[in-house]
Amino acid sequence: MVAVFADPLFFRRNFAGRDLAPYNLPMEKAMHDAYAQARLPVWMNEISGGRPLLPSPNAGALYPVRPLLSIFSFPMAMRLFPVLHWIAAGLGMIVLLTSLRASRAAAWIGAVTYVFSGVGMTEVFFPNLHPGMALLPWIVWATGRPARSEGRRILLLSFLYGLIFLAGDVFTIGMALVSSLLWISLETARAERLRALLGFGSSLVLAALLAAPQIVATALWIPETNRAVLGMKLSESLYFSIHPFRLLELLIPYPFGSNWTFANADTWGWSLLHGKSVGMFTTLYAGAFAVFALVSSGRPRTKGFRFGRVLFGLSLAVSVLPSLIPVVWGKLASPLPLRNPEKFAVALVLSLALIAGLAFDRFRAFPASRRWPLAAGVLVTLVAGLAALFPDAAGREGARLIGANPSMAPIASSKLPGALAEAGLLWTASVVAFDLLRRRSRPALGGALALLTAVPIVASRRIACTLNEEEVFSRTRFAHFLERSDPRGSYRTFGESAYTPPSPLLYRYADSTASYLDAYRRTWIEHLHGLWGRGTVFNHDFDSGDFARMQSLRHLSIAAASFSDSAAFFGSFGLKWGIRFRDQRAIAGYRRFGGDWLQDWDELDSALPDIRLVSRWIEQDGALASAGALPRLKSGEIVLETGRRAQGESPGGIVQVLRNDPARLIVETLSGDSSWLFVLRGFWSFRSVRMDGRPVDAVPAQLAFSAVPVPAGRHRIDWVEEVPGGEASLWGPIVYVLAAVSLAVRTRQRARAGLP
Repeated sequence: MVAVFADPLFFRRNFAGRDLAPYNLPMEKAMHDAYAQARLPVWMNEISGGRPLLPSPNAGALYPVRPLLSIFSFPMAMRLFPVLHWIAAGLGMIVLLTSLRASRAAAWIGAVTYVFSGVGMTEVFFPNLHPGMALLPWIVWATGRPARSEGRRILLLSFLYGLIFLAGDVFTIGMALVSSLLWISLETARAERLRALLGFGSSLVLAALLAAPQIVATALWIPETNRAVLGMKLSESLYFSIHPFRLLELLIPYPFGSNWTFANADTWGWSLLHGKSVGMFTTLYAGAFAVFALVSSGRPRTKGFRFGRVLFGLSLAVSVLPSLIPVVWGKLASPLPLRNPEKFAVALVLSLALIAGLAFDRFRAFPASRRWPLAAGVLVTLVAGLAALFPDAAGREGARLIGANPSMAPIASSKLPGALAEAGLLWTASVVAFDLLRRRSRPALGGALALLTAVPIVASRRIACTLNEEEVFSRTRFAHFLERSDPRGSYRTFGESAYTPPSPLLYRYADSTASYLDAYRRTWIEHLHGLWGRGTVFNHDFDSGDFARMQSLRHLSIAAASFSDSAAFFGSFGLKWGIRFRDQRAIAGYRRFGGDWLQDWDELDSALPDIRLVSRWIEQDGALASAGALPRLKSGEIVLETGRRAQGESPGGIVQVLRNDPARLIVETLSGDSSWLFVLRGFWSFRSVRMDGRPVDAVPAQLAFSAVPVPAGRHRIDWVEEVPGGEASLWGPIVYVLAAVSLAVRTRQRARAGLP
């Protein structure tokens, strides 16, 4: 791993692409900065006007690797994070296979197959999912490993499950649970199954205690989110699932174009991906040897084979079958507010890696037939030759076969010959290695290992693209302007491009590979601006993790943008700055004050700061009434949900912000009359607000944000974002440690007494 990824480790190049810049890196930076400042990452100010961070399972904020890496600079931490998890995943496969009495060579092949699969390499774009992938083989090993005492097994398994619970991804947690149950059902002697199940259940109870702060915080956060309140359509939940044609990727790494690049023009399989150029995982390829092992290993009684095959079948079913659901069903409500069954492909490659490792030794001891691999290699070579000789016909036929738009045929014509030729070369190299395994010599074994190691690396290393550190993290000119003009961050930026017709200028500019990342840096409609500590309000809800109130407000903002008198609406959310492309119109009230050849920079003179004493307000008795009042508010006026209907005004006053970090806000106010302090932070219950040392309740303001009543005079307000349920759940890890110590002592005493 260190050799293959020497460029990010030693040459200041960072991984880039896909979801990293628009979503994951900003969230990772918020967590990194919090731990570097010795505080918990409970809140993120820059996104959606301010929303919880720690409760979101997509963040995995309490996963212990994150605070450990906070001792490094953020760019270095983000170079180390994926490499460390790839190493952990590989070591896990080695430990799992050697525990099944596989040779060191076989364990090596299993590790290479798992880590350097297309799925494994694509995990670089999903640091919220990568820990689960790294932990899965360790959990399977801990479930089935021979242990001198059940207590030791419970301790180890509970610790690993505690880690995967803290990592937060529901899909990898589900895969781990199913894998453990499958192993107990298929690979554990019948007489020992009940004991194994009881031990497994005990491990889960202990793991839940260890991860209680995350579990409880998430459970209290979910009911207020957009997902839980409004739900999901089936089409959204199943959007990323594996179309049956994509199973070709098990044989041909990139049959539908060069989708590891950032250029949409390099791919032609859009019809299989609901209009996307690439699936959640760039390719399913895990090396040709994994396919040999799956097809040719027969039905051996070696421990682990049956588990691998059943897991392969289950993961194939749950990731592929959802893609076959009729389109008309897509409008139905999803039974679970979860997305993307393609995530189960991790279990798919785990099973392939396990089978490949076990089959490696079997092929050495009992050589399998070479006929069908040779025949398949010849066939792929012939098809590649025909595609090269008749590219237009190959492109048309390929596009027709997958139901693609005929306009995709020229791209298919240019990409298919190379893709098939590459597949043929990788297949042939694997056939040569397959043949070398028949020879009983160390040089032959070394040659086979070298070829079988090189094949997945050659195919998949390109997925983990790297760019210079400055290309990923440096500020744009507009961000530098904001830093100088608004150093305290009192105002937010409005990505106007999301509210106007699409920009042809943007599409022409962003079509090339070099411009892919810069397009996200310029639009201010994703989360990337969080890297620079600058905030927005109406950014895209990338993970469907906003509060339901915020999502409702976002819908209102879309309607407001179409009116000519919407300046008061947008100004009330601190949206002083706007940015758009030069061929797009400005939103009403915004005027151009600068820009460059591609974009205009706008300013709304009437915008109000994100923390302020309110001069006029309307009180309403609920969210619906509040939403109805929003479009009629005058400049400087806000609507509050106090449970009564009233109006009020105040001459205003002075607000001095003494501290404003994500976890804590301290302000002093001075006013001649009672008023309300408006704070642009999402409204919810799990925070502590004290005025002059006494608790005060916040109420919803502007539908999605917060306000507290402030009497006349001078007052100090201390606002603390809390871990939901933290007063109780923080005892969970303490109880876990006590239980683990007690179990360890008891296990040791029984061992000394000669008891099992």
